[in-house]
Amino acid sequence: MTDHITAPHPSQPSAENSDSPARPGLSRRRLLQGTAAMGGLLAFGTAVSASTAPAFAATVSRPDIISAESWGATAPSGSLSRIDRRPGHLVIHHTTHENASDFSDEAAREVARLIQRNHKTNGWADTGQQFTVARGGQMLEGRQGSLTAVVDGTRFIEGAHAYGFNDQSVGIEVDGMYMSDLPTDAQWDSLVHLSAFICERYGIDVDNIIAHRDAPGAQTLCCGDAFYAKLPALRKEVRSALAHGVDAGPGTSRDYPTVRRGDEGDAVRRVQVTLTGIGHQPGAADGVYGQATEQAVREYQSAIGTGVDGVVGPRTWGALATHHAAGATVRSGDAGTEVEYLQRGLKASDGADLATDGIFGEQTQAAVKGFQSSRSLTSDGIAGPNTWGALKSAR
Repeated sequence: MTDHITAPHPSQPSAENSDSPARPGLSRRRLLQGTAAMGGLLAFGTAVSASTAPAFAATVSRPDIISAESWGATAPSGSLSRIDRRPGHLVIHHTTHENASDFSDEAAREVARLIQRNHKTNGWADTGQQFTVARGGQMLEGRQGSLTAVVDGTRFIEGAHAYGFNDQSVGIEVDGMYMSDLPTDAQWDSLVHLSAFICERYGIDVDNIIAHRDAPGAQTLCCGDAFYAKLPALRKEVRSALAHGVDAGPGTSRDYPTVRRGDEGDAVRRVQVTLTGIGHQPGAADGVYGQATEQAVREYQSAIGTGVDGVVGPRTWGALATHHAAGATVRSGDAGTEVEYLQRGLKASDGADLATDGIFGEQTQAAVKGFQSSRSLTSDGIAGPNTWGALKSAR
């Protein structure tokens, strides 16, 4: 079964914090199915200040999380329980919405409102999960108070996402159905960033990032078979993010900022020029990310076999930066154009702090090892066919 939370019937609401079912088998997942999933592009949320500094150093930048207030949440219909300690687990879910291609910001906000409406209809006081990642990669607060709590790092708002385990965990819903499909690249990058931020703020061990199906007592196939198979890769990338830090987005370099429809500037112009050189048609290199540029990005993403979302994020940047490289094996001590392509690709896809000087030194070797580890490749520091393949295909 793909439905994974048994919810009370609206006419028989249960105690909010217990999430006890009044009608077994009536799931919030079924209530959400039949309504098109809505994703969107990364948006800026409402600023929240930390009230208490955590007892560990911050290396992962705070993600741009859209607050519940910003997406138009209604007031909770009951009290929300605050637990004054840190959760020990992070639970990953999927909504089982159809995998829609609407990546607008408004669509992401609407799916957050839809989830809240349905969860309150279930008899819950508010959205069940603490956070949501929309199809286009936006990160949204779910249960109200969760954003302030995670920034604080010493407490959390008890959710209604994993029956019997809510007082031990926080949950992230990834919008979509992932029994056979996978989340979009934008969703994946945001999930890595958000998960790393949550783990760092709360001191959660990366091994305690679990699927809902692995929560004690769960009877579900959530977060979908295909997505579940990728959770080891998620843990690896989160571990890498915690070790190396995340600045300005998951793996994003200041030289390669994430750009999307509606953006303007030099980064957009570089995308347009590069796509034109590859043989796509983004229109004039005017620095305006319009319909033609988005269509060209989608066609390029489809051609290289990656997720198609029309957003140029770290992985798509990495593919663009290395597109013209021959892919010759390079290693410590080598120098030349291929090394420069490699350095640019590592900067673009992983935010590596590298000079693009064409010299394969210790920093380049370390960056290659970090990239290989995050992509579940042999971490030998040698850029061979598998490493080039991962860069060129935006994996």
